[in-house]
Order: sequence, then C-alpha cells, then structure tokens
Amino acid sequence: MKQAWRHIATVLLGAVALGGSMMAQPVASWNETIHDFGTFHESAGKQMCRFVVTNTGDSAMVITQVKSTCGCTVASHPTDPILPGASDGIDITFTPTGRPGPFEKGVWVYTNTTPNRTRLAIKGIVVGSPETVSRYFPVGVGDLQFTNLTMAVGEVKKGLLRNSSITAYNSGTDTLVITFDNNTSHINPHAVPNTVAPGDISTLTFFFDTMRTPVWGINDNHITIIATPLHDDKAPINADANIVVNVVEDFSQLTDEERAKAPICEIPSEKLIFEGLHIGEIAENNFSIKNAGKSNLIIRRVMSLDKAITAKCDKTLLKPGKEATVTIKVNPNKVSGNVLNSQITIITNDPSTPRATVRVVGEMK
Repeated sequence: MKQAWRHIATVLLGAVALGGSMMAQPVASWNETIHDFGTFHESAGKQMCRFVVTNTGDSAMVITQVKSTCGCTVASHPTDPILPGASDGIDITFTPTGRPGPFEKGVWVYTNTTPNRTRLAIKGIVVGSPETVSRYFPVGVGDLQFTNLTMAVGEVKKGLLRNSSITAYNSGTDTLVITFDNNTSHINPHAVPNTVAPGDISTLTFFFDTMRTPVWGINDNHITIIATPLHDDKAPINADANIVVNVVEDFSQLTDEERAKAPICEIPSEKLIFEGLHIGEIAENNFSIKNAGKSNLIIRRVMSLDKAITAKCDKTLLKPGKEATVTIKVNPNKVSGNVLNSQITIITNDPSTPRATVRVVGEMK
C-alpha cells in the first residue's frame, strides 16, 4: 500500500514539474502598434519607423514572419530569438510616390507567442506633387481637385435607390469646409469628411431616390459643391456636379395574362421630315400616338435631348383605340450644322416597348 502511494506521489510531482515547464512562454510587449507620420510632402520620399517589441515572458520569442497589406509598405524583422527581458524592432518603410491623400497601412507580425500574430499600422497624409495630383484628380476647380464631376448612374428601375461617388482632394494650404447648393428633392448629397485639411481627401456621395424624380427617363441633375476656406478670407470654391440617371419602369413582375391585356404604343411612322428649315423661322410638324392595346396607355414623357427641338403631347392618358397628337417645333437657329438629324423619345407604360423613338430630320435652306 505504501509503495502504491509513493508511486502516485511520484506521478503527481512529475506532473507539477512538467506543468511548470509548460507554463514558460514568451510574451510580446510593443511600445506602440500604430505610428502616425503626420502630414508630409510626396517629395520627402520614403518614410521609416521602428516598432520596438520587448519579450516580457520567460522563454525565447521568435518572429517567424511579417506580412504587409500593400506593396508600398515594406517591413523587416530580426531573425534571431529575442531572449526574456530583451528588445528588438520591426522596421517599416512607406513609399509615398503616387499616393496623395491620407493613408493607413497594416503589417501582420507572426510570433511564437499567444496570440501568435499582431497587427501594426502606419498612417499619415501625403501632400501630393502637382504631377501626381493632376494624374489622380484631373478635374480642378480652385484648390479643390476631383476624380471627376460627371456621374452617369445608368438605368435604374422606379422605386429603387442608387448612389454614386466622387473623390475631392484639397491641394491648397487652408482647410476647406464642403457644403452643397441642392435644388432637387430626389438627390441627397453627403461629404465625408465635410472638413478637409490640406492634402486630405473627401468622398462626395450623391444618393438618388427614384420615387421622388420629377420625370421618367433621363434625369440630368446639377448640384453645386461649395468649398469654403476655414481661415482665409478667400471666396468659396464652386464646382458643378452633374448626375445623370435613366429612370425606367419595372415590368418584370407582370404575368402573361397582364401582358396580354397591356396597352400598346403604336406610332405610324418612325421618321418625321421637315421639308425646309430657315434661320429665324420656327418650323412645326406633328405625329400621332395610338393605343392599340386593351388597357389605358399612360404617356409618361415625350422628350428630346436636342436643344433645337421641343416636343409636346396633347394627352397623357389614352383609352384603348384612342389617339394623341405630338407637336414638334424646331428652332433652326439652334441646329448644329446644315442638317437636322435627331430623335424624339416617347416613354409609356407599354411593357413591350416602354421607349419608342421617332427620328426627326431636315435640311437647312
């Protein structure tokens, strides 16, 4: 019995000794995990910093690998073990060439500690050279540079929301406060951030609500971006942003029965000819629209993008078998060149042809 107890005691002492040896492990203690370079010019070249790590554990620490999240950021690490109580460092180099504006880059450091990886980060603001700024932000209005000022959102079904964004860069020496002059009810613009320091960027997002759009089809909207200097007495910068959205009807949920009973927009001719156009004389012509379907035809819009043409329809709703007249007026003074070659777009609730077109042609005399 005594021998059995001696055996149990020996096993327990061995387990305690083994457990004690297993508890010995390295611990990584960093002097910082985020380094801010502040604001500096691109011409200053590569920026370098060192993250110092101290092994506050009781066994050797080994840095096995470092991984950068961007090719502009290079990290080097010690290959020898870091003994308990000793310190070493991770050297990180950032190359700002061609990277104007704010940045934040990460580097993952893998070790034999628990946890086995640590994220180090560098950040700052690069004041770009004129060449770099013009390459990445080619549209300039005063001290504010833009990636672009025209946003073609494309086709959007009525009832849906869409947004489009551009980026603005402050190339000046004063902080700019961004606001908007917006006379629309269907576009909601936001600038994040709305206060932009020199060398910093702002993302301008325009939220488009198709339920509030005034017309079907092409919506060509203009919103003024206003950038006011925070400290100087200079006049605000005004830039005109152009947002183009094509609002269409969604017929995808119609059943075969509903389609069979749908209205049909019928136009007798696809071409409207103006025999003679004379400078100073407004020319007028017309064509008809017939509802050849089995339910009411809604004429949502009759339009032309040509500034020389105006179009007006005398009805907006046609019962089956009924007709409407579209009157076209041409101002020869606004015709580009000696030949008129444009088109009228008719938008209706005809699911088979929601957009019909009529070519408008003529020759100047």
